[in-house]
Amino acid sequence: MRQHFLESLHESRLVLNTKIDGFLALTHLWAGEAVYHQEPLQLIYVSSRQAIDPGASVPGYVISNWGVLQLPNVLAVNLGQNAKFVFSACILLPFVRTSMTDQYADNPRVFGRWQPRMLEPNEAAKAFLQLLARPGAELDRGLFELMVEGAPDKVDVTWKRVELDVREEPMEWSRSGSLQFHGQHRPAKK
Repeated sequence: MRQHFLESLHESRLVLNTKIDGFLALTHLWAGEAVYHQEPLQLIYVSSRQAIDPGASVPGYVISNWGVLQLPNVLAVNLGQNAKFVFSACILLPFVRTSMTDQYADNPRVFGRWQPRMLEPNEAAKAFLQLLARPGAELDRGLFELMVEGAPDKVDVTWKRVELDVREEPMEWSRSGSLQFHGQHRPAKK
């Protein structure tokens, strides 16, 4: 297992580069255009259910999809007062049949815990269009998870809004033994 993990690190790097670097580059390109022309823009980031419920996969896949979940908030902060021109959201998709996932279509260990069968591309597209039909303000900075339930011959496809519960709690041992530093001054550069 350890050897397999090490051998798949190059795959993780490719996924990270594609998801994070690619999304950031395109985001700033298009958001910059929207702000420059003062025209509204809607960005939808595609993530995976594995971002919040990891399964067996290339480690970089889970990590990169987790990172994508914060992109709508990062974009709004970076745009500041110009954020009013750009609506962004993130969708978390389950398994959708593609040339890359087709080999797993009959393996319930891979996708069975989430859904009774893989979604066909046209089914995922219809669900996506259903979500996009909602007002932009309702979707802005949201995380939306596509759910697939039912039996393989008749699935129910619905959306859930995902809220990440970030809580910060002080650690008593650190508070009672806090480190204290007094001002350090660096010499002025000449």
